[in-house]
Amino acid sequence: MRVDVYLPLITSLLLGLAAPRLARWLPPATAARALLVAGLTAAMSTVYALVLLAWTLAAEIPLVAWLGGWSFLAWARLDPVAPPVAALAVAALMVCGVRLAAAVRRYRLSRADVALLGRELAGSPAGPLVVVPSDSPEAFALPYGRGLVVVSTGMFAALSPAERGALLAHEQAHLAHAHHVYRTLAGFAAAVNPLLVSLPGAVRFATERWADEDAAAITADRALAARALARAALATLASPPRAGLGYHSCDVSDRVSSLLRPTPRHRPLLVATLATLITITLWAPVDANADSDTLLAHACTTSCDG
Repeated sequence: MRVDVYLPLITSLLLGLAAPRLARWLPPATAARALLVAGLTAAMSTVYALVLLAWTLAAEIPLVAWLGGWSFLAWARLDPVAPPVAALAVAALMVCGVRLAAAVRRYRLSRADVALLGRELAGSPAGPLVVVPSDSPEAFALPYGRGLVVVSTGMFAALSPAERGALLAHEQAHLAHAHHVYRTLAGFAAAVNPLLVSLPGAVRFATERWADEDAAAITADRALAARALARAALATLASPPRAGLGYHSCDVSDRVSSLLRPTPRHRPLLVATLATLITITLWAPVDANADSDTLLAHACTTSCDG
């Protein structure tokens, strides 16, 4: 098994370091999609590589070798993976499993909170828009049923009529593009692969910027969208929403600055580089698996000759 089995770890590290910058350099929709695909690819490929490394240790167990029809002594001579490295891969797989189970548990608790709040707010005569009588400024998208946009009277009072339109367009964009799915999957990828620790934050920022850009396009006024965001943030002092995707709870200053600049331009070279990284991440464990099969075939031949 050659060095390519370790490539997913290297590409995961590179992606983890680059994700926050890519979220700001690429157009928001492109960034969210590309980062999610890259993150999921890196997570799955890393697990696959760890399984291959762990398998080399299992293949040296006499009972496993007898059941598989190869010589465990021949395999021990052929296999280039040191037993301590394979044992470390086994431990890493166990950690990945525990982290993923914890992430799934957090997701289920979060979905329960969303469902509870959704049942409380559903049935509003305004349909998907729920206006909550509260002096506390709040605005967020709630992925419950077909989606709810929740805004408090305090938030409406803090904004002008035109700014309210930008706010509502932003929240509706979250629901239309299922941004909660992007964030959930990015969280799972980072749980499986700790090298991707920066991925959830990067995807969160990209989805907020994506919704900002939709709001700017719908209102046809980037300055208006920036002003609405800034006023909402000042009104709430960045207090987080109870649930859902909050309008004012993620990197407000960077988002306002982006809205005050022209529409983000496409960066084909950067996208091509990321696509190459994804391709390498996919290819590496597949090639390592083919190499492992070749070594096993030699071990089987040795067993038969013996």
